[in-house]
Amino acid sequence: MSHPDQIEIPLFPLPNVVMFPGVKLPLHIFEDRYKEMVNTCLEDDSPFGIVLFSGEQETPSSIQRVGVIARVAEVEHLDDGRMNIMTAGEVRFRIARFTATEPAWRAEVELLEDQLESGGRVEALGRQLAELYLDAYRKGLELTGERPGELELPESPAELSFMLPYVLDIGAEAKQALLESLSTHDRLVELIDHLKAASDRLSRQLELKRVNDTVRGNGDMGRPKFPDE
Repeated sequence: MSHPDQIEIPLFPLPNVVMFPGVKLPLHIFEDRYKEMVNTCLEDDSPFGIVLFSGEQETPSSIQRVGVIARVAEVEHLDDGRMNIMTAGEVRFRIARFTATEPAWRAEVELLEDQLESGGRVEALGRQLAELYLDAYRKGLELTGERPGELELPESPAELSFMLPYVLDIGAEAKQALLESLSTHDRLVELIDHLKAASDRLSRQLELKRVNDTVRGNGDMGRPKFPDE
């Protein structure tokens, strides 16, 4: 029997992908079970859950218990019923119990929210994290020589703490741990530590690049001349 605070949703387990609230994730839908699931969600304007699974097969033990409710924001219909869809993450959930495995996974889930925390400290950490990310972004552009694109960071510290782990080069297990954390403060602190380390690595790479560019800029100084030549 369902708990009044729980809802039942279909699940889309994904290997090595951790979804976060407020971000968009493109998906290619080609399996019949997920084509059916997505079509039902489109018809009913209903959500589904994106959740990480580890291992070779989808089993109750390989599916993580915390995921993100998502909706289809855009859809491109292809041949044979296949689809390219853009999903938009909304809110986190925790699986209370699985209710079906065929044709697709379904579960009763409870929605998750962050605990209440002091706003001043969290706001300051959010500003620090944004500055660190922008600094690392500029260093990355200098390393690659790429032109800067449009970059708009969320003003909300909570939203920032969800967006950055999605885009940063962090392992799936670490991303899952951040997703499961119910503390904006703790997520921000961990991401600040990660970006400080990443910024240091980028600084060292930039210094090496500048040295190499200087050496190449000096050109061929010629080989030594000997008296008999």
